[in-house]
Amino acid sequence: MYFKILFYVLFVAMSFAANTAFADNELNAILKKIDEKQKSVETMNGQFVQRKSLSLLQNEIVSKGIMYFKRPQKMVWEYKEPEKNTMIVNGNIVWFYLPDLKEATRFDLSQKAEIKSIFEKMAIGMGQSAEEMKKSYDVSLLKKIKKSDKNIIVLQLIPKDAAISNFFKKIHLWFEEDGALYKTELFEKNNDMTIIEFKNMKFNASISDSVFDFSPPNNVKVVNPLQ
Repeated sequence: MYFKILFYVLFVAMSFAANTAFADNELNAILKKIDEKQKSVETMNGQFVQRKSLSLLQNEIVSKGIMYFKRPQKMVWEYKEPEKNTMIVNGNIVWFYLPDLKEATRFDLSQKAEIKSIFEKMAIGMGQSAEEMKKSYDVSLLKKIKKSDKNIIVLQLIPKDAAISNFFKKIHLWFEEDGALYKTELFEKNNDMTIIEFKNMKFNASISDSVFDFSPPNNVKVVNPLQ
């Protein structure tokens, strides 16, 4: 569960870092623009709505929250409803905080090289280039569609790496024509599906480093599974 949540967060970071305008259908040209835009995005923050469809349930699970991102390798992904929980990424340190359970789980990725390698392949927007992304994924321009008054471009990523494909069969990134991220779709191996939609996103606004600092309250149990 933790690894899947972490993947969602890091993959969203890549998606926003890839926010750029598409001028043509050529994939290499698109990826080149992704690289160029990544260099200009230092921070981002906004709101998200996550819809989880489970193969064994008819009703989808809807969650809402806020997110913050700052280079290098800083992220907060905070669920506000229906349940409160937060994930904080600050370099090699990752926290999962469940306030209702009074529990916080701490990962130090520097302690496990094999796990850190998997996360680096997932976190393709946190320092990796488009060429490095293509080493871990088969990337294609899936389709162009018209939705309401917007022209939408959809990219498809198929994992090449077995460690990543253990989580997901494929990923779709939906962009508006001007490059604004519309939503992401993550298709899991067990046929579950997660859709994340974004709104009110701000780029390169000032975000204090303290936003990404976390110290668990005294009454919270701390778990260190990698030790």
